[in-house]
Amino acid sequence: MAIILITLALAIGTSSAWMTDWDQHFTFSCPDNEMLKTIESIHDNGKEDRVFNFGCTPVPFGASLSGCEWSGYANDYDKLLEFQCHNDAVITGIDSVHDNGKEDRRYKFRCCNPVGLVTHACEYTGIINNYDAHLLYRAPDGMAIKGVSSRHDNGKE
Repeated sequence: MAIILITLALAIGTSSAWMTDWDQHFTFSCPDNEMLKTIESIHDNGKEDRVFNFGCTPVPFGASLSGCEWSGYANDYDKLLEFQCHNDAVITGIDSVHDNGKEDRRYKFRCCNPVGLVTHACEYTGIINNYDAHLLYRAPDGMAIKGVSSRHDNGKE
């Protein structure tokens, strides 16, 4: 259903929570002063949807997050999703709605600015899963997720 590419930003441990259900809207937010570190997802061909598990990591000692804002929808149905938080901001939340007719999802992202911490050495992961395949990505220690890219294919629904 989607191939996902993650953009990383330097930033640091892990708490996780299973969040979503098939064909349902969801909103996930990391606890205060935690950044998104893990994305896990499985696809069901019968439901033509994915469920997600997310994990967060605390900002390093002495740092904090501020100026948090939700983006608008970062993609349209059946279109490429390309999103990256501005400047030094990192992802701390994901909101998604599923359309059963289009068998696709739209996404919003919550970005927060690190205080006492500068993101640098940002890098793309490359493709980390195939259509309909299990996805498990954990940012390396000292890194957080800053952006996401995903391609939808109607033929792979």
